[in-house]
Amino acid sequence: MHSDSDSEPRFTYLIVILCVLVYFIFIYSPEKLGLSLLYKLSLLPSDIMNGQNRFSLITYMFIHLNLMHLVTNMFVLMSVGTVLERRVGSLRFALVYLFSGIIGGLLHSSVDPSSISPVIGASGAVFGLIAMLLLLMPFMITTALVIPLPGVVVGIGMLVVEVMSLLLNQDVSVAHDIHLYGFLVGGVSAFVIDYNKALRGLIIAVVALLALYMWVSYGGQFSVNL
Repeated sequence: MHSDSDSEPRFTYLIVILCVLVYFIFIYSPEKLGLSLLYKLSLLPSDIMNGQNRFSLITYMFIHLNLMHLVTNMFVLMSVGTVLERRVGSLRFALVYLFSGIIGGLLHSSVDPSSISPVIGASGAVFGLIAMLLLLMPFMITTALVIPLPGVVVGIGMLVVEVMSLLLNQDVSVAHDIHLYGFLVGGVSAFVIDYNKALRGLIIAVVALLALYMWVSYGGQFSVNL
């Protein structure tokens, strides 16, 4: 696995700068122009499945609904990306980021091909990075969840939240499935980049997940009996 701790995470910085610029372009654009750009650049499953606006599989990742949406995604991207890009190299990092978002968008579109609900945001691509962090650097401390935590905790925590949100159909305005598709792409990519490290990371994640399950299932019972 490539490692260059002295190199700057230029792609991470570039993505943050572009997302911020796009956000302010929308903020200061006339309303009619802003809405037109939104529907041209956001991901519309019906358009994708009809072979239209395929470039939106990339552009939708740079658009954010509001300041909170932008800040949340960019904060996680900076927290994970600056560490991960140095470890795997900028080219590999960029490919995983883009493929996570693109494939996540394609799978989302194929599941609901008639949908005309626009999808925007970098979350799917960011979740691909979280999966890579989980498998390749499970003990690396990151502030992606504000509190400094190891990658395995961040990855499992966010994965559980997304799975539960999808199963419980919480907040239907959020495309939780794209997050999971991006996570899957990032996980597969980790094995392609460094199979041995990714396998060890997977074992660590499974053990941690089993420990979490045991704690949730039996922790309350133990506390009552003591």
